[in-house]
Amino acid sequence: MTKQATSQICPWTDLVKLHPDVEDGKLTDATYALDLGAIAAQDKTVPVVYRDPDEFFRATYLTKDLHKLLDEVLASLSGKTDHNRILKLRTPFGGGKSHTLAALLHAARSRKSLNAIEECKGCVDPGEVDVAVFDGEKFTATGGKEVEKGIQINTMWGWLAWQLGKNAFDVIRKNDEDRVSPSGDEIKAMLNAEGRPALLLLDEVLKYMERASAVSVLDSTLRRQAMDFFQNLTVEVAGSERAVLVFSLQWSHREALQNVALLDEIDGYARRVDQLREPVTGDEVLPILHRRLLGGEPDKKAAGEVAEAYQVAVTGMRRAEAETDSARQQADEDGALLQARIKAAYPFHPALIDVMKERWTAIDGFQRTRGALRFLAACLHTLRKNGNAKAILGPGEIPVKDGGVRMAMLKELGAQNDFDPVITADIDGANARAKKIDDKLARETPKLGSVRPATRMATAILTYSFGGLKRDGDKVAEMLPPGVTEAELFAATVGPDLDNITAKAVLSELRNSCLYLHHDGVRYCFKKDPNVTKLVEDAEAEVGRNKQAVDERIKKMLEGKLAGHRNARIWPADSKAMDDGEPVFMIGYLPLDFATKTKKDQEAWAIDVLKCVGDRHRKYRNGIGLAIPEKKQVEPMRQAVRYLLAVEKVESKKSQHKLSKDQLDQLKERKRTELANAEAAIRALYGSIWLPRIDGGTIEVERVEVGGRPLQATGVHERVWELLTTMTNKVFTSTTPRKLADLMKLGQPPANGEKPRLGISTAEIQDAFFGFLGFTRLDKAEAIRKAIARGVGDSTFGYVSGSVPSLGADDKFEVSLDRLVFGRNIGDDEIDLENGFVIAPSAIPTPEPVEPFGEGADDSSTDTTTSDNDSDTSTTTTSEEGTTPARTFVHLAFAATRDQVFGAFPAIANLSDKADGGKVNVEIKADAGDGFDESWLRNAVYEPLDEADIDLNE
Repeated sequence: MTKQATSQICPWTDLVKLHPDVEDGKLTDATYALDLGAIAAQDKTVPVVYRDPDEFFRATYLTKDLHKLLDEVLASLSGKTDHNRILKLRTPFGGGKSHTLAALLHAARSRKSLNAIEECKGCVDPGEVDVAVFDGEKFTATGGKEVEKGIQINTMWGWLAWQLGKNAFDVIRKNDEDRVSPSGDEIKAMLNAEGRPALLLLDEVLKYMERASAVSVLDSTLRRQAMDFFQNLTVEVAGSERAVLVFSLQWSHREALQNVALLDEIDGYARRVDQLREPVTGDEVLPILHRRLLGGEPDKKAAGEVAEAYQVAVTGMRRAEAETDSARQQADEDGALLQARIKAAYPFHPALIDVMKERWTAIDGFQRTRGALRFLAACLHTLRKNGNAKAILGPGEIPVKDGGVRMAMLKELGAQNDFDPVITADIDGANARAKKIDDKLARETPKLGSVRPATRMATAILTYSFGGLKRDGDKVAEMLPPGVTEAELFAATVGPDLDNITAKAVLSELRNSCLYLHHDGVRYCFKKDPNVTKLVEDAEAEVGRNKQAVDERIKKMLEGKLAGHRNARIWPADSKAMDDGEPVFMIGYLPLDFATKTKKDQEAWAIDVLKCVGDRHRKYRNGIGLAIPEKKQVEPMRQAVRYLLAVEKVESKKSQHKLSKDQLDQLKERKRTELANAEAAIRALYGSIWLPRIDGGTIEVERVEVGGRPLQATGVHERVWELLTTMTNKVFTSTTPRKLADLMKLGQPPANGEKPRLGISTAEIQDAFFGFLGFTRLDKAEAIRKAIARGVGDSTFGYVSGSVPSLGADDKFEVSLDRLVFGRNIGDDEIDLENGFVIAPSAIPTPEPVEPFGEGADDSSTDTTTSDNDSDTSTTTTSEEGTTPARTFVHLAFAATRDQVFGAFPAIANLSDKADGGKVNVEIKADAGDGFDESWLRNAVYEPLDEADIDLNE
C-alpha cells in the first residue's frame, strides 16, 4: 500500500455499524449483565436476548470449546459414559461463565433452539431434562425462600431438589428443614427421583459459602454442612447415569473475597472428579465483542486495508531499529502477526483488548465481561456521536475527555475521581501538558494537528497505568508493577499517521513536562501523586560519575545474596583468593570489570586461577568453577544500582528538597522499583560458568552457559548451582560405590602388567575426586562418605579405620576382622576420610575356622604353603627367627597409555612418601617415528615440568 493510500484511511465510524444498544447509548450495567437465576425463573425483566432460547442462540458466538462443552453435556445427559460429568468453569476476561451456564440451561430445556447454530445441529437430544440452577450470589443463607404456601426452602440442597421436582424434594425435605447435609445415598435418590436426566448449574458458590459460615447449625455451621453436601454431590453425580454438574469458580485468589483458603477448599473437594473448562480462549473474545457491540461484521476489505497500513508502519519502525538479520526477520514476522490480529479485531486495536485482558483483570472488582463491554460501548458511542475517531480504536484513542467514558473506565478500575486531576492536568484538560505539546507540534507541522500525538501517547500510558502483568518465565504469579515500556507504548500508538521518530520526541517532552507521569527507568505510568523523577534523574547523573561507589554497592548486594554459602567466593582478585585443599566445590564470582577484558586476557586469567594458587599448582582442580559476569548485563546492573543510589541520595535530602508526604511515598515506591530492578539485574548477571578441563595435556576452559535453559531458582548462587547440577550434570551431589571403585581402579591393575590395586586410603580417594580432572565432580566430601558407606553395605568393598594395614603374602590385608566392616550397613558419619582405608573384597582376610570342642577335636596344626610368585615386589624370604625383613629397593618399569599414566600417579606418589628424601626417580621413554615437534614439546611437556619445579636429567 502506498503512502498516499494509507493517508486516506477512513475513520472506523465511517465504515462500521454499531449495535442498536450502543448506537442509542443504552450503556447501563443491566444491559450487559446476565442474571442466571432470573433467566432460570423466566423473569420478564430479563432482556429477551438472554431470556428467550431462540434469541439467545441467534445472538451467541459459538467458540470451539463452548461447542465441545454443549456437545459433551447433552451426550452425558442422554446416558453416554465417555465424558466427565463434573465440569468446572474458571475463565479469564471475556470468558463469560454466566453466558456459558445460560447456554447449557437453554440447550437442556429447549434442545431444538440450539439448531439455530449450524454447528450444533448434530448434538445429541437427551429428551426432557430437569434443570436446577443455584445462584450463590442471590440465595440467602440466613432466611428461607418461600416457594409455595407452607413450603420454605432453607438450603442449597433444598433449592436444587425443589427445582428437580416434588419427588426429589420429598427425599431431602427433612434435611432442608434441619439444615443438615444429606448423605450420599439421599443425594443419589434425589437425582433419580424424577426418572429424567438432571442438569445442575451452580454459579457463585464461593459467595454463598462465605455467608453460610456465619449461620450456626447445631454444633456445626451452615457452611460446613454446605461443603459436605457439595463434596457428596460431586461424588454421586460422577457415578450417576444421566446427571451432570457444572459449577463456576473465581479465576484467581484475588477474586475470592480475600478468602483464598475457602476457594482452595471448594476447588479441592471436586478436583478428584471434575474437569476444568475455559469456554473462551485467546482471541476468541474478539468475535464475542463484535457480536455484542457491532451491528454486523465489519467490512473485511476495509479491515484488511487498515491492518496492512499499521503493519507497514510498525514493521518499518522495528526494522529500522533492528541491528541483525535475525532481528529484521523477527520484525517482519511480528508485523505479519499484527496485521492478522488487527484484521480480526477491527475496529479495535488488539493492544486495547490485550491491556484489558492481561492487566485490568488484576484489579479487584473489575468485571471481566460486563465491565469491559460497558466501557467499550461507551467509547464507541461517544466517538460516533462526537467525531474525532481514528482508523481504529486503540489505547491512545479512548475519549477520556468525555465524562461518560471516563466514569465507565475509572469506575471499573476502582479509581473513580482519583484520576480526574491527572487527566485534567496532563492529558486532556484545557491547559493539559499533552495538549500544549500537540498545539506546538501543530504550529510546526500542521498535518499533525489532527493526529494529536502527545494526547494519544499520554492516553495510552493512562490505559496501561492500571493493573499488572505477569513476569515472563516465572512459575508463580509474580506481577510487574503497572505501566508500559517504551516498546509496548510505540507498538500501541505508532501507525500510518504517527511515525516512531515523532513518537520518541513526544514521549521525551511528556516525561519532562507532565506533573503526574512517573518513569522508573523501564516503565511509564500515570499516578495520582506528582512525580519526583527530575530529582532522581539529576542525582543519577551525579552518582554515575563515581563508578567505584556503584561497584561497591553491587558487591555488597552480592555478598548479601551469597551469605551462608561457604563454597562461594566473591570477586576474587587473583588465584590466592580462591581457597584450595578444602573438599568442597568452590565457585568464584568474578568482578564486573572481568567482562571488559579481551577474550585472550579472560582465558589467561581464568586458567591461572583454575590451575594455580599463587606460585604453586592447585591441588583440588576438579573442585573449582568461575561464574562469569555477562557483558550485556553489566551496564543494566550498574544502571539499576545507579538509580537505586540516586533515590537514596534524594531521600537523604528530603528536608532540603521539602518533599511532601505524597512525594516521600512516591520516592519509597520508586526505591522499591529500583531495588526490584537491581535484584532482577543481579539475578541475570552470571549466566556462564567456566570449569577446567584437560585438552592435549594442558588445562583449558570448559564453558557452561545458561542460554535458553529455563532455570527455576531465583537466588544467584542457587541458579548457578541448578545450572551445574540439574541442567548440565557437570557437578554431582552423589556418586555410586561402583563408580568410586572403577575410578580408583580398586581390584584392578593400575596399568598393564601390574598387580591389582587391593586397597586405597580414603584420603587418596578424596584427593583424587577433587584433584583429578576427568573424575566425577562432587559438591562436597559427604558424597564420598555416602558412597563408601553404601559400598561397604552392599559388599562392593570393605572398610577399616585407623592405621593402614599391611598386605600379606597371600594378597590379603593383615587386619583384625573386629576392625573391618564388610557386607553390613554403616553410617555415613562412621567414614573417616583422613584415616580410613578401603579394601577390595578379594583382599579381605578369610576368617579362621572355629576349632571343635570335645572328643574328636584335632589339636594338630596345619602347615600352609604358598605358591611361587614371579613378581619381584611380592617375593619375600623368612629369617631363622621367622620374621620377614623389609625390602630396601623397588624397581618398576612399564609402558602406559595416557589414561594409565594418570592411574599410576597415586602409586608413584605413595612410593615417594616412603622413599628416602621423599622422592623417587622417574624415567620416561617415548618414541615417535615422525618426530616430536619442538614447539609442542616445549609448551606441552617441558613447561609443565618446569612449573612443577622438576629438575630434568636428560
